[in-house]
Amino acid sequence: MAETNKRKRVIVNIIYWALIAALVYMVFKYLIGLIWPFFLAFIFSWILRPAIRLMTEKWRMRYNLSAVICLILFFLIVGGIVTAITVKIISSASDAVATIPSLYTDTIEPALENGLEKVEELAQRVSPNIYSMVDDSFANIVSSISSAVAQFSVKAVTVISGWVTKLPSRLLSAVICVISTVFMTMDFPRMTAFVLRQIPDKTKRIITETIDSLKSVVVRFGKGYVIIMGITFAEILLGLLAVRQENAVLIAAAIAVFDIFPVVGAGMVLAPWAIITLMSGAYAKGAGLLALWIIVIVVRQIIEPKIVGRSVGLHPLVTLMSMFVGTKLFGGVGLFGLPITCAIVKSLNDGDIIHVLKKEEPAPQEEPEGEKSL
Repeated sequence: MAETNKRKRVIVNIIYWALIAALVYMVFKYLIGLIWPFFLAFIFSWILRPAIRLMTEKWRMRYNLSAVICLILFFLIVGGIVTAITVKIISSASDAVATIPSLYTDTIEPALENGLEKVEELAQRVSPNIYSMVDDSFANIVSSISSAVAQFSVKAVTVISGWVTKLPSRLLSAVICVISTVFMTMDFPRMTAFVLRQIPDKTKRIITETIDSLKSVVVRFGKGYVIIMGITFAEILLGLLAVRQENAVLIAAAIAVFDIFPVVGAGMVLAPWAIITLMSGAYAKGAGLLALWIIVIVVRQIIEPKIVGRSVGLHPLVTLMSMFVGTKLFGGVGLFGLPITCAIVKSLNDGDIIHVLKKEEPAPQEEPEGEKSL
């Protein structure tokens, strides 16, 4: 009977945590997309809290005045950065789309023809039949690549046009986010006090400890990725210096920053660069860039779970699994979000706030020989 009850409790716990996981998945997958202006407004208000508290407690300023000053400075800085990045991305994307046809005509196509001519010469020496097959395939290859470039340009223009078409709705969401941030920041103490009054003490303690753990984990998580970025920068800088690339420091810094983002990555820069360099005839430099790309990928896959796991207190295997599963479920957000969530759960479990994981029991201490004899 006791064994049956124990099994029932295990099954109930599994179902309970499965429902919690499903709820969290649904929230992040669908609900956040609907309420993201208000979600961001809460995050912004939370970020501004330490500065407002400093101004009110240390500088003896009124809360409303401190909040207004922090809001103005925050939106001036964030708005300026976002505007500059958006304008730069749009202009760079437009320039890239406009230069793709000429890049293909002036660089890629001549390099491709040169490479295929060498293949034809080799094939002609080996066998006339092979030469005929290569010669017939040449026109098809060039035609396919030309068609692909044209289609890519059309699709790129369509994507940019679609993004521009959605710009008014995104601007409206941004305005709602700004207004919500103002309201939340001005009334943050009263809003949080009202919400906390509705929550039982035990749940309130869990929420408070979760927020504290989140702050600590995010800071340590950020430090881990700063270390990874530094290692990637050093690798790329040494590689670019080895192939005698001009402006190696600036290029290495830009690629190291891009490498942090899961969608972009160093391969988005190094792989096309290496292929174009090889096709243009600079075989040594192209091979060096290709080798550098492979080294960056391998080193990143090795050091990322170890550094991030050590930073947030997770085993490297758990970190790697959470990154992989998070990316599959939530994309780029899951790459960072799921490891942080696992680290928070572990932190709360270690602090006896929740009891999800069983802790390792300390080994029993053996009694000294003298005491045993007594």
